[in-house]
Amino acid sequence: MSSLSRFYQSLMARLFTRMPGRAHGQRGASALEYIVLAAALIIIIGVLATNTTVQDALNSAFENLFADASNAGG
Repeated sequence: MSSLSRFYQSLMARLFTRMPGRAHGQRGASALEYIVLAAALIIIIGVLATNTTVQDALNSAFENLFADASNAGG
């Protein structure tokens, strides 16, 4: 029974001493995911900003929104 206990303790000691390395690797992976997400958002916003159809649709939507708000207010 004591050999099983020693085996369990040594196994746990090895797992816990390696955990900070795994957490550090996960932080790097998370940072990479955020960089990829930010790059994708920049590309999407850039494409939408240069597309005249999208610009016209957004302009008319905001004009209608402000017109509706001013008509409802007074």
